[in-house]
This record gives sequence, C-alpha cells and structure tokens, in this order.
Amino acid sequence: MRVRVFRCRICGDPYIGESPPTHCPFCGAQAQYIIDAHDWDSGEFDVELSEVSRQNLEAALDLEMGNAAFYACARDKAAADGDEYMLAKFKCLMKVEAEHASAICKFLKIDKPELSPGACSADGVENSREGYEREDRAIGAYARFRDEATEPRMKEFFGVLVEIETDHLEIHADDTK
Repeated sequence: MRVRVFRCRICGDPYIGESPPTHCPFCGAQAQYIIDAHDWDSGEFDVELSEVSRQNLEAALDLEMGNAAFYACARDKAAADGDEYMLAKFKCLMKVEAEHASAICKFLKIDKPELSPGACSADGVENSREGYEREDRAIGAYARFRDEATEPRMKEFFGVLVEIETDHLEIHADDTK
C-alpha cells in the first residue's frame, strides 16, 4: 500500500495515510465522510443559509466553544493530578470540540473566537459525568437543528455531529460506572 491524502467532508481537514481512518482524527466523523483528496469539493462550506440554520449554527458555535473550554479545564486538572488517562481523554475531546467550532465558523464565514477559560471539577470522574451531560445536551440540540434545517448540507452536518457526540457519550459512560 502507498500513502495517500484524504479529506474529511465534515471539518475539511486533510489526513495522510495508506487508507482512511475509522474516524476523522480532527473532528471524529466516521469513515464514510473521509474521501480521497482528489474528490474534495472546495464548495463544501459554501451553503446559502436560511435564517434558522444561521441561528442554529451560532448556537452550536456557543455550545462547542463552551464544551471545548470545559474540556480544556478538565485536561488541566487531570495534568495537575498526574492522571494520564483523563489527561489524554479530555485533551482529545477538547480538540474535537474546537474542531467542530472551526467547521461551524467555515459555514458562517467568520473567524473562530478565542477559547475563554472554562470551569470544571477537580475530580476526573465528576468531569466525565459533566461531560456526559454536556454531550447529551449537544445531541438534543443538534438533532433539533438537523430537523429544522432546510439545506441538505446542514441536515448532513448536524446529523454527523449527533453521531460524533453519541460516540463521546460512550467514552464518558465507561468512566463513570
């Protein structure tokens, strides 16, 4: 096998490998959204947005930035405690949520806002519980946004966010038993 370039249709980021990954290493989208870079459509983020979809993207941006800030705090607490597993988990989740915010900004044609400091618990398990609740709220919001969207690309985008956040629920559920 030889190394090739792939691109994620959800976040737009490229990936180099012999085959597409099972999930985008940047946004967490499943493999079916990762395509050969030669097939990339540069217009993926050029969507004429309805007012409802614009408002829903703005709400999603706030949600993703808030979750990224929470995970950054949880990452820092885990680092201070020397908990390498929780450090890795929260660091990865923070990056994925920040990548979702970047993708949303591409649709909105705006610069990504700076990440503000977030609050979290000093306890990793408690942060996993809160992370579960945050992901559950995001799933509900994104399912509603998907159903309210009139643009096929927005239906797809919010539907994929539901899938990704559902994967995050499973990660948290394993750590709160």
